[in-house]
Amino acid sequence: MKQKRMMLMLGGVLVVLIGCYVGLKAWNDHQQEQAEADEEAAKIRLVDAEGLTAVSYTDGESTLGFTLEEDTWRYTEDQEIPMNQDVVGGFADTVASLNATRELENPDDISDYGLDSPSYTINYTTEDGEDGTIYIGNMTGEDYYAMVEGSDKVYTIPDDLPYSMDFDLSGYIQTDTVPSISSGNLKKVEVTENGTTTTYEDEDALGELAGGFGTLTLTSLADYHVTDETLADYGLDEASRVTATAEYEDVDTEEDKTFTVYLGSTDEDGNRYIMVDGSILVYTISSDVADNMIKVEETAEEE
Repeated sequence: MKQKRMMLMLGGVLVVLIGCYVGLKAWNDHQQEQAEADEEAAKIRLVDAEGLTAVSYTDGESTLGFTLEEDTWRYTEDQEIPMNQDVVGGFADTVASLNATRELENPDDISDYGLDSPSYTINYTTEDGEDGTIYIGNMTGEDYYAMVEGSDKVYTIPDDLPYSMDFDLSGYIQTDTVPSISSGNLKKVEVTENGTTTTYEDEDALGELAGGFGTLTLTSLADYHVTDETLADYGLDEASRVTATAEYEDVDTEEDKTFTVYLGSTDEDGNRYIMVDGSILVYTISSDVADNMIKVEETAEEE
């Protein structure tokens, strides 16, 4: 009897504890939601848009602009140049939800903040079709003075946005992907030069060539949009270039794939021009890496 009473008491205590836990968790969740709501309400918004369809910026000398076409960000001046969607989209999102650090009370003349002749001017179009302009002036501490067109209010904004405005287009370009190639998955390499194709399939030759393909990185851009008329400027026209095609096993899918590059002439620093088949981008790479992709100590069978 005593044991049964004790079990009932323990069960009652457990129910109370569970109720306390549930109640405390609900209270904590409510407090967190309230804190987040208060934080959101306290934000000073210069721009509050769901998203942008166009954004551009200038420092008075250089200008870069991007437009959103069918959910893809394009460089306004040349929509064929591939853009890194994460980088451009991230910049657009920053503009679309720009918050101020503070609003100045009784501001002086805008010239005192460098806003009469802004360091940067940002123009944007929202998904709703509304246009807006942000002016960014002098730096103050770790912030910048800013104002929006159509308002006489002066704010300070964090330096994130000004620092993210890169006037070198290469920072926004989506470079070509180089597959993972090593001696373990390289199956064949064909090198064509002056109309003659040399095929490498033996293990030793592939080991040497894998040292070139495996160290290839395409980061140094020489031309953002090469054309048939300008290929010869880099020795990449069909009559001059060297074609290197690697057949390899994809490390993820285990499927056989090919990767083809064209090697051209050298620049004034001795680096070799290179482009990927199907691309409009031209890069420079070390001549040593280029040689390692197309040359071995012993030549293989010619076709």
